[in-house]
Amino acid sequence: MKGSFHPRNELQLEADAVIIGSGAGGASVADVLTAAGLSIIMLEEGKHIPSSSASPIAREAFSAAWRGGGITASIGWPPITYSEGRCVGGGTEINSAITQRADSDLIDQWRKLNKIENFTPDELAPYYERAETAVNASLTSGPLGRATDILREGGQALGWKVSELKRGQRGCKGANRCSYVCPNGAKQSMAVTLLPKAVDRGMRLLAQTRVDNIRIEKRRVTEVLAQSRDAGGQVVPVRVKAGMVFVCAGAIHTPALLRCSGLRERIGDTLRLHPTIKATALFNEPVDAHQSRLPLTAITEFMPEQRIGGSIFTPAVFGLSLAEDWTNRGDLMRDWRLCGSYYGMIRSRGVGSVRPLPGFDEPLVIFKLAPEDWIALSQVLTRLGQAMFAAGARKVFPSISGHEGWTSPDQVHEFWNKPLPKGATNLMTVHLFSSCPPGEHQDACAVDSYGRVRGVENLFVADASLIPEAPGVNPQMTIMALAFRVAEAALCHSAEERARSAARDIN
Repeated sequence: MKGSFHPRNELQLEADAVIIGSGAGGASVADVLTAAGLSIIMLEEGKHIPSSSASPIAREAFSAAWRGGGITASIGWPPITYSEGRCVGGGTEINSAITQRADSDLIDQWRKLNKIENFTPDELAPYYERAETAVNASLTSGPLGRATDILREGGQALGWKVSELKRGQRGCKGANRCSYVCPNGAKQSMAVTLLPKAVDRGMRLLAQTRVDNIRIEKRRVTEVLAQSRDAGGQVVPVRVKAGMVFVCAGAIHTPALLRCSGLRERIGDTLRLHPTIKATALFNEPVDAHQSRLPLTAITEFMPEQRIGGSIFTPAVFGLSLAEDWTNRGDLMRDWRLCGSYYGMIRSRGVGSVRPLPGFDEPLVIFKLAPEDWIALSQVLTRLGQAMFAAGARKVFPSISGHEGWTSPDQVHEFWNKPLPKGATNLMTVHLFSSCPPGEHQDACAVDSYGRVRGVENLFVADASLIPEAPGVNPQMTIMALAFRVAEAALCHSAEERARSAARDIN
């Protein structure tokens, strides 16, 4: 790895590969490449947030670890609020650390639809196993708290399948009680697992470094241009030359960067997400959901199309959720210990797009729900309400502005099989993907079966952008599995290129 300062204070670097983004995808690529002995430079837009010093309820943690303070919205009717990590470790620092594989039937559907080579459940299994091992995925032992019991009791009372969730965690006391930026370092995010390993092997990680452009000449990336902030807050231009470039900036910023760099064919045209609607359940006895942070049981009877689970709960986050209709629900803050926050999530058929905007750091994100999505949301909200009352809820407040709440299970059927009120329904998501789908179906796919951008020999995508469609589960394990696969294929591709070059030199 080489580095020097240009006379105008421009930092010029060289390496075998540059990785843009340090989340689940980027860290997984780094693990593969550094293990192979390559010199690596990783560029991360956000800061390094030490887990031991960050509070999950502090405003500073939100602003430092979350893009836009945790609140960004797509344009559509209604707008869907989405959350992204922007720090070393990316989304793995703020997500729930739930480890799930994509459904085998879905994987087979994606393979056939996009003509993806070597993409069967059996062929992906070793990559999933590697991802689960990397985060020490396991079922959490010991009492899981009342917030978790509510989901289990509600689902079982209705005869629905209920599953305990595996998490990536360290075996320390309280490991099952961490979320957001984990205060005791228990959650196995990339910042405490794969990234330190890669740095120990020699990777150079530049935080607070935003990539502006990827320069391409004669079907090859020639350099990556970025701007970094030094310890004094001054902007330093960065120019990186590398044999391979991996874009791992997430389903929003990966297509935005590629389009800014002149690559537009089928890039950023097929964004998918998991539309999610929440409900607040009020009980007669304390739930104390803040003590467990995240319920570790989910109702999986209707997966992969619909899933019912528990949301992060702290007093601060609960207050923010009530703010969407404070006039009618502000009084619940007095009874916050009696409340739990739960969600219904669907596998949407809607499609969105990502477009960079000149002069703006954040791209334009548009997403339109399909008509069948509205029916699915109505169904999952009804089922969520049923489960809460079956678990003993006194009242349930769906995330619909102006709604007075349900006081009996008979009322939850008001929206069954008819669309929710578009102007009042509040939707959100933390799962975004599919903006650069892979495969050999060139009319539909932005990259080939192994993540290489078409028309560019040494440019690869390895993040949530690659997941062909909405998987209906937490995507982190799939992101990591696909990133491991891309990195291994890139190594083979690079070796083949070198062999061809050597043969040409001999001839």
